[in-house]
Amino acid sequence: MRRAPLLAIAAVAMLAVGFWVGQASAQTGAAPGTTEDPLASVSYVTQAIASALQGQVPTLVSQSIQSALPGVVTPLVQSTVQADVQAALKNLPTSSSESVAVVSVPPGQELVAQQGTEFVLRGGVATVELAPTSAGGFADLTSGQNLAQGATVPQNQLLLAARSDGRGIVPVGQARILVLVVGPYTVQAAQAVQ
Repeated sequence: MRRAPLLAIAAVAMLAVGFWVGQASAQTGAAPGTTEDPLASVSYVTQAIASALQGQVPTLVSQSIQSALPGVVTPLVQSTVQADVQAALKNLPTSSSESVAVVSVPPGQELVAQQGTEFVLRGGVATVELAPTSAGGFADLTSGQNLAQGATVPQNQLLLAARSDGRGIVPVGQARILVLVVGPYTVQAAQAVQ
């Protein structure tokens, strides 16, 4: 019997504080969750209500909030997080585009890397072959150098193609090269150097 009036008082107090907080944030014009209007935790709201009531039934309000919020907020947060995770999973790249391809390039052919492609020469001897319109070369991420036209490609070093402008590597001599590639690439007939 006594519990019903106390719960009614707590509900009225929560509504009053909610209205007061809503009016205060509406006056600031700040978007929720920003530094001007940050999100509040359960303990902060409990303290704010307790201080607003200035000692009037703070324990009851605190207990009411703590018992009411898990049933309401937790399922809402869980469904929001689940929706965000599912949306993020849809935007992940497919495993085939990010998997490591082992590519064997025969003599007379050229491995042409597209923008963002990373590769490592694992076997054989190769040189950098740039298209006439290419500027720069391959970024050697291991040594921090640029590999320009005609440079010998070092084995077991991570190289990166900065642009999709026809940059590639070609085998030297009559032996194949073995290259580990992550990202888009093509193997085509080697270009004649002009």
